[in-house]
Amino acid sequence: MAHTLPLVGRSDEIAMLQRLLDDASEGRGSAIFVAGEGGVGKTRLVTTIAGTAAEQGWTIALGRAYPVEAGVPYALFSDAMTPLLRSLDQSALTLLTRGGADELAALFPGLAPADDRSRSGARGDPSEIKTRLLWNFAQFLGRYAAKKPLLLVLENLQWADSASLELLHFVARQLGSMRVAVVCTYNDLERDQSPSLRTIESSLVSLGAARVHPLGPLTRAGTDTLLREGFGADAGAAREFAALLYGWTRGNPFFLEEVLGALIDAGTLYQRDGAWHGWEVETLALPASIRDALRARVSRLSPEARALADIAAVIGTRASYDALRCVTTVERSELLAVLDELRGANVLIESESAAAVVYDFAHPMVRDALYGELGLARARQLHATVGESLERYYGQRALDHADELAFHFARANAADLTPKAIRYLVAAGRSALKKHANREGANYLSAALELADRSGTDADRDRAGGDPPLVDQLARARQRLGEYDAALALWVRALSDAVTADDQLRIAAIERRMGLASYWRGRHQEALTHYERGIAAAGRAGDVVLAARLLIATGVTYVELGRPADGEREMQRALTVAESRKDSPLMARAHRALLLLHLWTGSPERAREHGAHAIELSRESDQLTVEWSAHWALALLGGLTGNADETQRHLRESERLADQLHSPVLRLWSAEIEIEVASAQGDWSGALAIAERSVALARVLGQRALLPRLLVWSGILYLGRGEMERGRASIDQAWDLSGASRGASGHVDVHTVVPAHTGRATYHLAVGEYAEAMRVGRAGLAIADRSGYVVWGIYRLLPVIAEASLRINDLASARWVGERLRRDSERVGHPLGLAWADACDALVATLGGDAERGVGVLRDAASALEAIPFVPDAARLRRELGFRLAELGDREGALRELRSAHDVFAKLGAAPDLATAREQIRELGARPPTRASAPGAAGLTPREVEIVRLVAERKSNKEIGKALDISSRTVSTHLSNIFTKLEVTTRGELTDYVREHRL
Repeated sequence: MAHTLPLVGRSDEIAMLQRLLDDASEGRGSAIFVAGEGGVGKTRLVTTIAGTAAEQGWTIALGRAYPVEAGVPYALFSDAMTPLLRSLDQSALTLLTRGGADELAALFPGLAPADDRSRSGARGDPSEIKTRLLWNFAQFLGRYAAKKPLLLVLENLQWADSASLELLHFVARQLGSMRVAVVCTYNDLERDQSPSLRTIESSLVSLGAARVHPLGPLTRAGTDTLLREGFGADAGAAREFAALLYGWTRGNPFFLEEVLGALIDAGTLYQRDGAWHGWEVETLALPASIRDALRARVSRLSPEARALADIAAVIGTRASYDALRCVTTVERSELLAVLDELRGANVLIESESAAAVVYDFAHPMVRDALYGELGLARARQLHATVGESLERYYGQRALDHADELAFHFARANAADLTPKAIRYLVAAGRSALKKHANREGANYLSAALELADRSGTDADRDRAGGDPPLVDQLARARQRLGEYDAALALWVRALSDAVTADDQLRIAAIERRMGLASYWRGRHQEALTHYERGIAAAGRAGDVVLAARLLIATGVTYVELGRPADGEREMQRALTVAESRKDSPLMARAHRALLLLHLWTGSPERAREHGAHAIELSRESDQLTVEWSAHWALALLGGLTGNADETQRHLRESERLADQLHSPVLRLWSAEIEIEVASAQGDWSGALAIAERSVALARVLGQRALLPRLLVWSGILYLGRGEMERGRASIDQAWDLSGASRGASGHVDVHTVVPAHTGRATYHLAVGEYAEAMRVGRAGLAIADRSGYVVWGIYRLLPVIAEASLRINDLASARWVGERLRRDSERVGHPLGLAWADACDALVATLGGDAERGVGVLRDAASALEAIPFVPDAARLRRELGFRLAELGDREGALRELRSAHDVFAKLGAAPDLATAREQIRELGARPPTRASAPGAAGLTPREVEIVRLVAERKSNKEIGKALDISSRTVSTHLSNIFTKLEVTTRGELTDYVREHRL
């Protein structure tokens, strides 16, 4: 693999081997055996310590045994020592051997001159010769290492010849006063096949001349560290991939490296703009290199063990002893013997679970390699056998094992077993959905429906009275996953069935779900049509609660369309029904809807009141999705009103619930707030990284209501960095997707159209088209005003209009904007809007001739923005303040403000603003600072310094977030900025930086 992975998770071993070197350098030589399965990283470990030893002035002798040379005497030592011995001239060799050159030549015939090889070697009694050989070689090692210590590395002892092992035993016993360290490795799965190895290891350990260190695979935390340090992988972005990778490889470094290498070679993992992408992988394939290694392992099994391993592979990654007993016909004693063989070969691992003896494959890859060699026909036959055997074994508890039985009956692909396959697939799907495992549930139910359609079987014949039909449940699962097109196709089918059966209650429920799917796709008029039909059907069925839920959905859609009065009317009607029936779930939904309404119409206290009720009631009724949406809305409210603590608190809760619900859609909506928080705090690199991932995911999930806003926020960031074409492209896409290009007539989705106007006005402002910025901004403001959503006016839109007005000295417009900003911001308690209102007043006063007053107000406005914090806007005001101070003749004050703004622009990467600030500094006759932000640690913010220190303490992003009361994703975005500033690429390098610079 071209991308070299770091050595992680081996700090204890490195420290242990370093102690071995330290002792040997002081004349206390010893030997150690490092044992572990193939691919666990033994070679990487000893190569690393050999490199360390070489840097410390040691001589390194490295030898490896090979299976084809197992009959060649002393082959292992010859491989290690011959290069070293050949580097010595004859006089040095004679001095070091002290007359024992013949013995060395007997051990290593290749050292003797060509014409002497036939007669080289010691002569005399064979037993005496052997003693001299061993003794003289050991003495030679001691003399050689007297001036310069020697590290002797001997690998693959399981394949070593008996003579080499005998020599190793003799040498290890003589090391006590030598400056020699011996490090040996062997594959512990093959140790028992070498009686000589077992004997010499046992003898040396009992004599205290050597010790054995078992080397295990990486832990889950170690695998996470590998991704973080090797790829700079963000913990949030790569979380699911890390779990998948560890579950697949079980932390075996060779497997990890090969799988990651295959993904890179296939282009699934790729690098762009200095970051790695492609962590959305859902399945992993078995690379050929690993398949070959695993085939070699299982090829040594006896026929009986291989047959049982095949059955275990068909059963899955885990099989109980009782399950194996019921699906095989062998006698108990024979079964135990075969299991012992499989355990000894590290194919299966035995453990106890819930008082039962169970067997897991040592690696899921072993299971996949075995299964892949079965062939289609044999695999199907074994699945049928296993399925029927297990069903008999489970008896009346069979449905408790529905996922297991569904797996076998579906894979059997037998016509007579199809009804069983459908029955267990449906049961497994319903069980998964109850646990919020939506992807698994959808897969089970989809397989059941496909099988039922293909075979003409009634998929609902075993359905209990309270369970929805299969089509309905699958549609709900697809909808939870954000797969709205697939969900709507299923709902159309379900609706046809319901109409045919004249089931009004089911019709109403389906119309509600279809309305929600349309709503989330941004098709609000379609949603209203479905809700209207659903309300009528619920009325015919006499279900008041379902009708009230449809009223809530209708009200929320009216809010999106800028009809808050209509929305509030429907919501209050639903709340009245809920309160009269003391229906907690319904009350939670009604309060959540009213929270959203008051959020946008500028009644923050009423919004918070409804939010508190929604959270309390949703927890009481265990409605996680409703609770998520309440926290999300309150986090948004905190962001829109400049309340950073409120934003962070509710954002963390919304992320927690999204994770608990396993919902990529809900995570995506939380990500929008993260983008704006990171942007406001001055972490543009982190904000853009989140934005780019979110835009890609929003496209995949068809989030038409959210995608335009994500494009606007990323576009504004591009503009700030000077990437004008990229910024315009994002904003133009948002303009088209939102429907803003079709004009503002009729009802529109205010929450996409107004941000689209904000983005376009910001673009015109950035390129100096001030009149057009004012025109577009006012058009967007008119839409927000018509809906009554004052917050969208305060947030970005009015400040853009104000700045454009001031750029062309339109003081009347600027004064009007300032008054409007102040009035609306005071109404909703919006500190960001108030700060901008002050800035607007200050600039109007300055341009109107009252410069003294204007400068004071402008300074206060910049400080207010920094306190929110809203770092980029504060820096722009300080740059403006510097310009005004220069006009007043306060050169030092002007330079102070301009340099402060310059540092912020440099950290942000705000190229246009940075260029302007530098030019203003030059005009004052001063030299601008370097373009980079403050070098090294001096360029870190106080928060970044805190994070750096916690990273050095080996805290995870989650632990750092908890310590600093911020989200783990915010920690990740800070780290991205820190890496750039300090020019490091991994957490390990960052830790080294902290130590070297004594932070």
